[in-house]
Amino acid sequence: MLSLLDMANHFLGYFNVNTKLKGRIYTILGFLGDWYLLYIGVRFIQNGGHIRGALLILVFLFLMYCTAVNFFFYFLKRRFPLDPSERIAKVLGDERLKQQEDKLTQRDQLDRFAPATGLYDNKQVIPAKVTVNGAQHKNLATIAAQFNDANLLPQDYEGQSDQEVLTAATARNQPVFAIGEGVPLPFAILKSEAGHLLVYAGLNQMTALPVGRITRVGLSDINQAQQRFDLFIASAVLQGGLAKTAGRSGTIERQLPYTIKVEVAFSEKKTGTDAANFHEVATGSPSNEQEFH
Repeated sequence: MLSLLDMANHFLGYFNVNTKLKGRIYTILGFLGDWYLLYIGVRFIQNGGHIRGALLILVFLFLMYCTAVNFFFYFLKRRFPLDPSERIAKVLGDERLKQQEDKLTQRDQLDRFAPATGLYDNKQVIPAKVTVNGAQHKNLATIAAQFNDANLLPQDYEGQSDQEVLTAATARNQPVFAIGEGVPLPFAILKSEAGHLLVYAGLNQMTALPVGRITRVGLSDINQAQQRFDLFIASAVLQGGLAKTAGRSGTIERQLPYTIKVEVAFSEKKTGTDAANFHEVATGSPSNEQEFH
């Protein structure tokens, strides 16, 4: 069995095969080879070699346990209930485990804070188009640096391997960002300045910076929307930054500008009918009752 695994290892070494695929191949080969040990153990017992046969059967059971652990990890993408990997890594002081725990801690911290934009009914929330100039891009980079200092900016590509990132970047023909779909901003507010509706955002109100200008709300021009409705920030998400794109022989990592994704809530200035009509015009669909979120 060991010779079979060694031969497979040498054979796969000639190809650029990712670790997960190798793990799956070794798991299958190990599973098939384990049964040979059981056969030898049974034969020893049948021929009077009870001790050797029992030892081989114990080795067979141990290797089948290891095979089950690998099967859960490589095929089911979850941990076996009796997987000792983390305990072994802690005893041996594996730095990779510490890095993984740090990443989980960052995402746990990120999940614990709640953005201070409030809760709105879905039928009163629509996406907004935001234009970001050079100075505002710098402000977003400053906010990202503050997030990073506060350990609230996980940049682990959502736990994906390099091969998984490459596959996603190739399929979408777009960069895959280290912060994933983005990080919700703890504070965001709209301000009217010089005839423009600006988005101010940051870690809190005291450090909020202008990060973009609202130009459209749904399908409606911002001036038309403001004449009929009061607008409020429903959500603001920091996007962009460190990203990987598909290259000739793998991924290429580069720093892209930070951007912001905004949704706004609207409140009618006249009648409720106007609000319903505005939602239909802005989204191109009737305003149906939806769950409150």
